Amino acid sequence: MYKVLLVDDEYMITEGLKKLIPFDHWNMEVVATAEDADQALDYVREYPVDVVITDVNMPGKTGLQMIAEMKDLIPDAAYIIMSGYQDFEYVKTALNLRVADYLLKPVNKVEMGNILEKIQHQIQQPSQELANRLIHDDISEEEFCRYIAGRNSLWIGIAKEKKGFISSSYQVLGQNLQLFISDQEEEAMIEKAFEPPYKEHFHQFKDLVERSLFYGATPLNQDEEVFHYYEPAYRVIMQGNIQQILEELDWLEKMILEKTPKVSLTKQLFIQFLMDVFHLFEYLQGDDLADVVKKVQEAATFSEMISFIQEELSRFLSHYRMNENVASVLQVISRDYQKELSLKDISQALFINPVYLGQLIKRETNATFAELLNKQRIKAAQQLLLSTNDSIEDICYKVGYSNVGYFYKVFRKLCGKSPKTYRLQVMTEQAEDE
Repeated sequence: MYKVLLVDDEYMITEGLKKLIPFDHWNMEVVATAEDADQALDYVREYPVDVVITDVNMPGKTGLQMIAEMKDLIPDAAYIIMSGYQDFEYVKTALNLRVADYLLKPVNKVEMGNILEKIQHQIQQPSQELANRLIHDDISEEEFCRYIAGRNSLWIGIAKEKKGFISSSYQVLGQNLQLFISDQEEEAMIEKAFEPPYKEHFHQFKDLVERSLFYGATPLNQDEEVFHYYEPAYRVIMQGNIQQILEELDWLEKMILEKTPKVSLTKQLFIQFLMDVFHLFEYLQGDDLADVVKKVQEAATFSEMISFIQEELSRFLSHYRMNENVASVLQVISRDYQKELSLKDISQALFINPVYLGQLIKRETNATFAELLNKQRIKAAQQLLLSTNDSIEDICYKVGYSNVGYFYKVFRKLCGKSPKTYRLQVMTEQAEDE
């Protein structure tokens, strides 16, 4: 609500205006009255207002003198002058002070209403501009503090309709809502106290809104280290056991609902899960993969996203069964990738010809044994690069390579960059997101 101050040395005038004019119709409320200019000036020094309606002739300072001083205290306020004297000099001075309008007593209700409607529109313009700039992160902390100076408490919230003294359309997860800032608690979908540093808390609130809408009634935590939990899931995928993959999806779902990370991280995690499954089984290509990614990204809620992923996996896995020998090879790679592995040794353990086993692996996964082993090792190396401070040489040995130069070559081939560049780039991106 916009704050209105009434100033008149006649008590009946201020009380009459409060009863005569439906200020709330223009989103305004009378917060105080004053009997003279000095009393009014003392009030706005402590409690800035948006609209001042004042008499001209008062004991001591005139209304025009008061306005001239108030301009330094509340430069953005709108001023309406009332007078029982139709004096051109008063009107000319008032216009020089950029007063909103000049009314003769007794005040006409319709005329006053027209002026208040015009003022409401004028006040809303800078507020709307500020709201749009705030949402697009185009306003400094200092500028925002100047704008809200004098307001004792602030609330930030999201609602289906405009509220507060700042409100702007806000698109989130397919919904068109109103993000608002108010100096009082409102009825809203989500709302919390808004305190400095405002820009930091504004970003936190936008994240809160997105996660609240996405996860629904789930209690919110916020663990951003979810990819540390993904390695066991990846090992299950690499084993090629269809039933275990479905069980792993259930585990990931429960884990995410417990951690409730940023929505972008959750979607990225499940896209990675789908891509790893589909790449292993060579199920989707090109445009199909892009379509799957798009649908996950567009999911408005966690349950909607999980339902889509379960449907995609069930449709694929219902008619797919991996060769048992190939599944055994994948299980060995997933479990023992740090060791020195060879297709010949594994084929002997399975009592199968190594050439034939290699052909089966290629047919089932569209990759060679060496390619699958390298993929597993590099995946493990990526995890260690991001979760430890180990040297690249130590990581090379930990994931099963004995030659650092060869490790660099394979890593660059699969990741498009060196291990050092990969670590720096991802760490930098994570720091920017925080």
